[in-house]
Amino acid sequence: MSVAPKLLQRIDAHHSDVTGLDFFGNSLLVTGSSDKTVRLFKWISGSGFEEALNSPFLGHKYAVTKVGFSPKGYVIASSSVDGSVIFWDANTGERVDIIHQPNLEAIRNMQFCPDGSLIATSDDTGMICIFGQEKKLMKSIKGIHEEAVPTLAFSKDSKIMLTGCTMGNIRLFFTDFDAEQIVPDLLIDNGHDMGVLDADFCKTTRFDPLHLSTKIYTLATSGNDNLIKIWRIYTIIEDTRPSRRNSSASDSPKLYSRLVPTTMNQHFSGTATIYPTNYMNAECVNSFTAHGSSVTSIKFNTTDTLLVSGSLDRLIKIWDMQGNCLKTLDEHARYVNCVAINADSTILASGSNDKQVHIWDLTGSFTLDSHISNGLRSLLMTLQLNEQDVPMDFVCPITSEIMTDPVILEDGFSYERQAILTWFSKDKKTSPMTNMELTTTEVMSNEKLKMEIENFLKKLEIDPFE
Repeated sequence: MSVAPKLLQRIDAHHSDVTGLDFFGNSLLVTGSSDKTVRLFKWISGSGFEEALNSPFLGHKYAVTKVGFSPKGYVIASSSVDGSVIFWDANTGERVDIIHQPNLEAIRNMQFCPDGSLIATSDDTGMICIFGQEKKLMKSIKGIHEEAVPTLAFSKDSKIMLTGCTMGNIRLFFTDFDAEQIVPDLLIDNGHDMGVLDADFCKTTRFDPLHLSTKIYTLATSGNDNLIKIWRIYTIIEDTRPSRRNSSASDSPKLYSRLVPTTMNQHFSGTATIYPTNYMNAECVNSFTAHGSSVTSIKFNTTDTLLVSGSLDRLIKIWDMQGNCLKTLDEHARYVNCVAINADSTILASGSNDKQVHIWDLTGSFTLDSHISNGLRSLLMTLQLNEQDVPMDFVCPITSEIMTDPVILEDGFSYERQAILTWFSKDKKTSPMTNMELTTTEVMSNEKLKMEIENFLKKLEIDPFE
């Protein structure tokens, strides 16, 4: 597979290390930094990513460690060394809620579960906290890790949570956190020498053709040993699993599977020691030296055909699924802390200790003039409308999104307020719909249309983190 990425844009908005990145859809990007700020960017054809008018989001007392969109994009969450996770309204930038790590320990990672059912945090003491939809603390998982946990990841089907610590140990859990005491469903010791730094699951899962109750996940991990490892995780699917939380292993019926053992015998896979259970097993299928220093971040693209890594050696590398390096990107001046890929795998973003965010074209043909639909509302329509007809009056002619703050111009058309103000800020005095000259750029709120849109959206399933 040939890959011809090129650097499209350098973003210099932050005043310190860029520590977190996340895309929602194709054209919304959130960043976090040691400068305590969270910033939101939107793709504008002709300019690339421009910072939203409601950005930056201010509220953390110390460095931001992680940022992420909620699964449906309504909310942005940011975690910090100050021991908090702040939830921000993605449209207004207003702070809508806050949660705290017990004892206000520094939070090293924060992740939304893809199905929106919970959010997980990890800290310097090894504690993992699980918060529910009401942002109430459901579980504090202690004693599983003895050191800081910089790595959290969920499988794309939300069935598995992974944690990794600075001792190099990996733990995997089924996400039915209803038991009084939560224990790992799979233990991998010495997964990475000197510490696990990141992990990502493939979206694609498979079933063992000889035992259709065994589901197979593909997982990538990286660490301070300069390695990337590719794992297969084998699980007994939920429909055929006994009630493991309420009975001992000896009481549970034995399920035949050639991939999941019925005994707790440890086995070795490379340098890792794997302790399987009756429900989950693992194998390291590939391990390769990826960089000249610690591999800080890894991400699969959305089609599971490429893997992108960033490192303290300041390089970004793009790999095929066999571990062959297809391209090395060397534009950053210092450590690369984080990488993210947009929804259709056209754009890669990278954040570094050089205070910059770099925007890369992964197609070889993308330019700053290219059009991208704003993922916030287009994804909402894809996920929630189920092919229902959306009144075109609800959709902004500029962004192709359902509007949240519609305003009307003298041309009689309504637009998203921020979109039309950005249009006018580029010295454009014409109607985006008719291309005719406007005698005034005055905008008036369209309250009637706004109410119609809100009533329409209320009939849909709402984001539990909204």
